Amino acid sequence: MKTALHAWLNGYRRMLSFRGRERRRDFLYFLLGHYPLFYLLITLIKWSHNRLSADATLTSFALFGAGLASLCATLTYNVRRLHDSNRSGLLCIGYFLFAALIVILVSLWLAPRNAGNRYGPDPRRAA
Repeated sequence: MKTALHAWLNGYRRMLSFRGRERRRDFLYFLLGHYPLFYLLITLIKWSHNRLSADATLTSFALFGAGLASLCATLTYNVRRLHDSNRSGLLCIGYFLFAALIVILVSLWLAPRNAGNRYGPDPRRAA
């Protein structure tokens, strides 16, 4: 059985992979680990900018890099979660058009297909 830490790290290891499927539980573990640490990172970057008089350009690049990594990891995990319910990852376009929270909640709510589908084998059977 996968642990919460493994599911969280898997989100970053497969940050650029839209292929395959993800379990609902692993997606939830990823979100529960990702967002608190992401906001802590953002807070530390802002604190270092204010307290240490860091160069504004360096701080901007750090914030941009953290935001881009967060977006990629969350978006690809969402797409793989949608694949588990045999839906196209193009539904994540709503991620940019609507509130990201709505897309994430829908991804968590959708029931998986018990058998293999066009996106790969059932991850619960493979584990």
